[in-house]
Amino acid sequence: MAGTFIINAKTGQRIRRENFITVLEWDNGETTKVREAVGTRVEDSSIEYNADIEQKRDILGNNYTDVNGTLPQQTLDPGDLVGGSKLAEYLTMAGLTNDIDKYNNVFTVYLICKFMESDGTFFAIKHDDCSVIPSSFGGSDYLQMPYDIYFSNKITKGTVDKMGNDFTFTPAT
Repeated sequence: MAGTFIINAKTGQRIRRENFITVLEWDNGETTKVREAVGTRVEDSSIEYNADIEQKRDILGNNYTDVNGTLPQQTLDPGDLVGGSKLAEYLTMAGLTNDIDKYNNVFTVYLICKFMESDGTFFAIKHDDCSVIPSSFGGSDYLQMPYDIYFSNKITKGTVDKMGNDFTFTPAT
């Protein structure tokens, strides 16, 4: 991977959340795959690693921890339905037709770190074969469909040339 990626911030400076985005990519029956940055009207979303942790104490009285793997996921809630969102259309159809399992392992997820820039590119991670599962549908004043992204851990490190939906991903060498 060209360049060294460091956190581009002054000592003690906090990094704004919009400098880390999640972009979904999937085949929507169109000639090219569809990409959409997620998080519109979502105020807080984090990747939860859901580590399988085993803690024990040996006969000498020492504690140790084994991490047996992670099951990362990201929740987007409230998941307001907004016009123009291909993802909203895709997930609404999955939910309303109760065909949610059809959408397992069909997404590519890109995690793009604008705060880690080198030589005009941004550090990115690509996860292949991910699932995006809506958890409910409804709301009070506006329609909402909260959903979860389940990461595959089929990871490729690389870079992207810009933020947004129309970037080019270059795998690390």
